[in-house]
Amino acid sequence: MSIYSQFDYYALIFLNSFSFLDPFMLFVSLKFDYFIFLIIAVLYYYNGREQTILFLALLVSAWALALALKPVFEVPRPEDIRFVTCTTGYSMPSGHSLMSFALATFLHPRAGKYKLLVWAFAITVSLSRIFIGVHYPSDVIVGAFIGLLVGFFWICVEKMLIKYGLFGYSLEKAR
Repeated sequence: MSIYSQFDYYALIFLNSFSFLDPFMLFVSLKFDYFIFLIIAVLYYYNGREQTILFLALLVSAWALALALKPVFEVPRPEDIRFVTCTTGYSMPSGHSLMSFALATFLHPRAGKYKLLVWAFAITVSLSRIFIGVHYPSDVIVGAFIGLLVGFFWICVEKMLIKYGLFGYSLEKAR
């Protein structure tokens, strides 16, 4: 076992050992989808259809990328630990981390005084996957990094759409 894989395993064991956090971490991990629907509704209400469509495109692309990369990496899920919940399939990258960091990156310019809350949510969702025993820390780190890239990509797409007049709003107005 390499030093990196030893660290990954021991960090997982350590974080997975805080059983008093199980209800909270399980709630955050499993209710992530509901939070996304809330964001969609708020975006639509305050910023209109165009930003909502762009946000949905970001979510679909992040989800599809996570699914496409799992068979490329072929990292098995953790074993021989305390499972709070079970899941199937490969482990790397963490789809929850990828999506939550893509979401946080995309929402950052729009979040105003809630920027810290957006990032805290992304970090909490990502860490919850380790706490409940379904991902190694490296899965979460890789997912978060790819999520940042996906979020930046969609911000660039949005800027190009605005620049070429395909969107009827500006990011400055959205802030």
